[in-house]
Amino acid sequence: MNPYRAIIKWLGKFKWFAVFGRKVVTPLDRYAKKLPFAPTTFATGFPMGYLTTRGRKSGEWRTVPLLYITTPDGHAAVVGTNFGEPKHPAWVHNLTDNTKAKWMIEEEHPVRARPAGDLEYMALWPQFVAIWPGYETYLERSGRQPHMFILERRKS
Repeated sequence: MNPYRAIIKWLGKFKWFAVFGRKVVTPLDRYAKKLPFAPTTFATGFPMGYLTTRGRKSGEWRTVPLLYITTPDGHAAVVGTNFGEPKHPAWVHNLTDNTKAKWMIEEEHPVRARPAGDLEYMALWPQFVAIWPGYETYLERSGRQPHMFILERRKS
């Protein structure tokens, strides 16, 4: 692993860095979606995709950059840590109300989100922590179990 990536992973365990991520990195990553090369977060090489959900209250489409894991059957898995905050992120509530969403890594396609089963969760959680050790800190700080979703490709 390159030293830059190792330092970013280490910093991810600190609350101030989570605040920095929420306030600075996430808006930059949202902007990056509009660029033709769509870089991953801070050029770290972490696997990042863009989830677009319909707002459960507003009805408007909202896009969030998220780290993801590829499941053994080729789907993307995402987890709603909300940087260790006590409340679930808005996109979790949006997916709970409407499982139809859009997912983009290199190109956007429609997906149907389903909650990860217990065995899937147990198998995938360590992979999320391996990518971003801060997730363990988020779990402790939030005092809640983050929701994990499997994003299954759909035709339309």
